[in-house]
Amino acid sequence: MSRPKLLIVEDDAALSAQYRWAFPNCRVLLAANRREAEQVARAEQPTAVLLDLGLPPDAEGVSEGFATLAELNRISPGMPIIVASGQGQREHTLRAIGLGAYDFCEKPVDLA
Repeated sequence: MSRPKLLIVEDDAALSAQYRWAFPNCRVLLAANRREAEQVARAEQPTAVLLDLGLPPDAEGVSEGFATLAELNRISPGMPIIVASGQGQREHTLRAIGLGAYDFCEKPVDLA
């Protein structure tokens, strides 16, 4: 039986490496920006996504993260997308869920 595919969309290489280590039962796929996330989602059809909201070129904001969320939902409707952000603002949580995110967690993510 093949392992579930988990797409991690995160521009911090060290954090991506931590995520890869933290999910040994998954085939972890990595993307550092929206374009890569779209390509991987189309090619690999991941089981689930862990999406950072702060992605380049707007790494300090959330516009790219929300655009990525919308595009991943369009590519694969119903795919669980968990949004992770260090922004810590309630409106981002509500907006992410409203736009179809399965769940939201604050960074640093509790990997347990």
